[in-house]
Amino acid sequence: MCTICVQLRPPGGVCIAQSLKIPREPRPGEFDKIIRRLLETSNARAIIMFANEDDIRRVLDAAKRNNHTGHFLWVGSDSWGSKISPVIGQERVAEGAITILPKRASVDAFDRYFRSRSLSNNRRNVWFAEFWEENFNCRLGMHGKRPGVLKKCT
Repeated sequence: MCTICVQLRPPGGVCIAQSLKIPREPRPGEFDKIIRRLLETSNARAIIMFANEDDIRRVLDAAKRNNHTGHFLWVGSDSWGSKISPVIGQERVAEGAITILPKRASVDAFDRYFRSRSLSNNRRNVWFAEFWEENFNCRLGMHGKRPGVLKKCT
């Protein structure tokens, strides 16, 4: 998860002014610190965010809290593209943002194949058991991935 600050260079060039990482478990004040760091490059105002929606929300909130509404031009990754939750209550800070949402399409042959999978015919996919437990809210034996779930998968 990171935030990238982009600086426009005449004539028509672009450079990466900064690349900041959002810690997996941010401490209090971490997002205010990120905003201060972004402001260190005064002529870089476009911010490209590859982050989850909670971190996007916290970056926008820090910009608002530090009175930088309208200062940054936000470009959001697909985790922001189809969701309203990162901007609720801070629409002014996010105003003018460009978000990206790749085109999604179903692949009928894959969907048929995937629906045909079961515990008995899909042993080689190491993630299938976890998917099965999650999807059916059950547990596969004593080594299942869902502690606390009592229902046995059938």
